[in-house]
Amino acid sequence: MKVYNSLTFQMEEFKTINPNEVLMYVCGPTVYDSPHLGHAKSAVVFDLIRRYLEFKGYDVKVVKNYTDIDDKIIKRANETGMDYEELSEKYIQEYKEIMEALNLKPDTKNPRATEVIDFMIEVIETLIEKEYAYESNGSVYFSVNAYEGYNTIFQNVDKSEEEEEEEEYQIPTEEDPLYGDKYDPKDFVLWKKWKEGEPYWESPWGKGRPGWHIECSCIAIKFLGEVIDIHGGGLDLKSPHHKNEIAQSTAYTGKEKFANYFLHNGFVKIDDEKMSKSLGNFFLVSEILQKFEPMVVRFFLLSSHYRRSLNFTMRSIEQAKKNYNKVLTTIRRINDLEPVEKETNEGATLIKTIENARAVIIEKMDEDFNTPEAIAAILTLFKDLNRIILEEQTDITEEFKDIFFKLIEDLDTIFGIFPALKKKLKLGVSGPINEKDKLIKRLIEIIRDTREELRERKIYELSDKIRERLRELDIEVEDT
Repeated sequence: MKVYNSLTFQMEEFKTINPNEVLMYVCGPTVYDSPHLGHAKSAVVFDLIRRYLEFKGYDVKVVKNYTDIDDKIIKRANETGMDYEELSEKYIQEYKEIMEALNLKPDTKNPRATEVIDFMIEVIETLIEKEYAYESNGSVYFSVNAYEGYNTIFQNVDKSEEEEEEEEYQIPTEEDPLYGDKYDPKDFVLWKKWKEGEPYWESPWGKGRPGWHIECSCIAIKFLGEVIDIHGGGLDLKSPHHKNEIAQSTAYTGKEKFANYFLHNGFVKIDDEKMSKSLGNFFLVSEILQKFEPMVVRFFLLSSHYRRSLNFTMRSIEQAKKNYNKVLTTIRRINDLEPVEKETNEGATLIKTIENARAVIIEKMDEDFNTPEAIAAILTLFKDLNRIILEEQTDITEEFKDIFFKLIEDLDTIFGIFPALKKKLKLGVSGPINEKDKLIKRLIEIIRDTREELRERKIYELSDKIRERLRELDIEVEDT
């Protein structure tokens, strides 16, 4: 299995620090607004990577942060008249609900920045002691000139080939010229001095709050360790955010690396233009989910390679919906077919077709999670099965159905696009499965409202009977 490593600009064989374990950190959202399609792509991409690694037998530990204190959060809180904690809590809950709708597996941990400020202060103190950072006018900055090779991070050059020769570094003195409070314009903030009206925490340098870059380093180190396997995030975070993370993390730990592999997902474009509020082409995930089923959106987000930009158009997502519904309809129709006992040559060929498709899908996913080609192999397989079985009416055996549904189970394990499929097939409602969801939801709402009315009238026996019948369908009802 190979992955593209942004640190080395090449495909590399994937090897873990610990056998059968993957330590993965993913940069999470700054929670000052509703999640947009770019957030959704990044989240779905790293959920896919996590799922595929688990499919390959790894125990994957995933940590994703919430930035819940930040200039943007403070500004938005002031604009809305909300407390910053209330604002961030609102958007954390919205993010969770949308990611659950998109069928993301729960992360191992989702720490908030404000939960680890004490540890951030410890790390900053160590960086000062090691002379990688300095205090200036109540703020603390990381000195990039103190870190050998800073300019080569994410650059395809060796340290010896740096464009700017670094002179022997001296700790700045009070007489040295300042750029604002900095000794060098490239220095980045670790601790920000408190301003009137802003939230603050006490520190050895006075009241203030942490900078953005130190947050991710500290959360990754605290919950995963000093060196991790994978660090993920959007391409826009590569520089300076991830560059600064590497510098401050390795300066703190003394290790050669912070993460062995950096994986970066591409942008989302709207009609071939970069998504932007100023251009009026900005889509929130909640808006898209009002028009399309969550699994159609997920299927669409996986249709492009994770490192490439994804171009969102109504035509492209409608095509994704069409392809997804075709797959679901074929699954349902094969499920409803009665198998024959005697295997034919055509039936044996069908089984071989599935086995070949499985091999291609895994081969493509082993090549840096190549979802476009893997999904192309899935659609080709379903086109062939639809023609051979449903149009040409080739008989199938119980063995074929077992192998077919084992493939579907594996596809759901990897891509996460068939949640609760067995339950939906069991209900047997005609039509595409994702259209059934709407009908099922409405029916359950009617049953719920009916039970509430029965309980209000104190007709408990009939209300309980309905609940028990629902349990027979694996639908749990809890009266509160």
